[in-house]
Amino acid sequence: MTRHLDAAAYVGDRPPTLDELDRALHTVAAEHPEICSLREIGRSRAGRPMPMLTVPGGPLPVLVLGAPHPNEPIGLATVLALAQYVTGHAEARERVTWHIVGCADPDGVAANESWWASTPWPPSLEAYHRGLYRPPAVAQPEWTFPTPHFTATLPETRAVMGVIDTVRPGLTVSLHNADSSGTFLLASRAEPWLAEVMADIAGSHGLSVEGAPMDCIGLQPQGKGTFVLPAVTPPPQATGGKEGTWGHTGASSAHYTARHGGLGILPEVPMWATDPIDLPPEKAVGILTDAHDALGELTDRLPQSDSPIFLDAAIETRAILPRMARLIQQHPEAGSGQDLALLIPCRAAGMLLRHIDQCLAADPKSPRLHSVRDGVDSFLKAWCRRAEQALRPRPLPLSRTAGYQLEMILAVAERLAAAPAGPSGTAA
Repeated sequence: MTRHLDAAAYVGDRPPTLDELDRALHTVAAEHPEICSLREIGRSRAGRPMPMLTVPGGPLPVLVLGAPHPNEPIGLATVLALAQYVTGHAEARERVTWHIVGCADPDGVAANESWWASTPWPPSLEAYHRGLYRPPAVAQPEWTFPTPHFTATLPETRAVMGVIDTVRPGLTVSLHNADSSGTFLLASRAEPWLAEVMADIAGSHGLSVEGAPMDCIGLQPQGKGTFVLPAVTPPPQATGGKEGTWGHTGASSAHYTARHGGLGILPEVPMWATDPIDLPPEKAVGILTDAHDALGELTDRLPQSDSPIFLDAAIETRAILPRMARLIQQHPEAGSGQDLALLIPCRAAGMLLRHIDQCLAADPKSPRLHSVRDGVDSFLKAWCRRAEQALRPRPLPLSRTAGYQLEMILAVAERLAAAPAGPSGTAA
């Protein structure tokens, strides 16, 4: 039976900013110098530090990564709650040694944190999409671990690789969050008990379990809401197709952990509770096609830019839309009712708007830029209204979402620590 916690005692009202997280981790280390240490495992592409809190204890090494995707900040609250919990509870250290990386993508978080730093948590759908930055896949530390066909690892990725190579974690937890719907989990290998643990903890926090998330269409479930990550494949050109599974980038932290015999998991939790939607596959495909075409027309009207960070991200996000449409067509049962068909176009529009505002800062009187901005702004407002009317999003407090992730980490670590040792020294 999973031990349930009073999560409200460990999480705040909103996720911390980078500076707040750094100060808080230093405070934890200063208050418990006899049982933990804080060190820098590397620096980001922009030179931001990546601190890791280590809390020695039992023989099972567990690595936890906050904000592997920078528009998913619930994990920042979770890692801080975990640091406070394991330093304050000796039983949490009896069989586990904890390695807690506060933020896996500090540059990406710095480009996002304004939308959660000064608004109620979570913000409105529109406020979220106006401040969001989701890097292109090749700029995501979570998806640039090396494979035989991919070697363009990022500094942040190499920092985490160094930790994994050194401590050989029996468990790595990469803390992701979704926008809406329910909880689900991706794992590096099949563990049948994960679905039961997830259902128990999700239920205790009043969260639903998502049976067919868009991210997992085509994957075989290992129990409701639990899926095994696909193996990395050769790049698209080697398979003869336009796209391959993970082929456009590398592997994940879970894949890399599995190299050393450990279990990697990605526990997803939503920012908003939402209603199920009646969105048949054929209608979803039409919506995605319309959004792709409309965003393309707006993007084509933009002048060249010397600072394309948001533009590149918006273009790649738009390119995801036809891939989503094909998946829904190929798997109509799982593809029915997918809320991301309404939300991903908002992501692309929000980042396109940020790019235009960046251009206007350099050329504030450009009629062309103002005209395109008006069009993108109208698109974003209309699509956010559409999503809100369909999904009826309701705020989920961090006590429930970060609390869920905190309990998942502790429960999975406890389960693995209690299991017999496998041939590699990790729990079997």
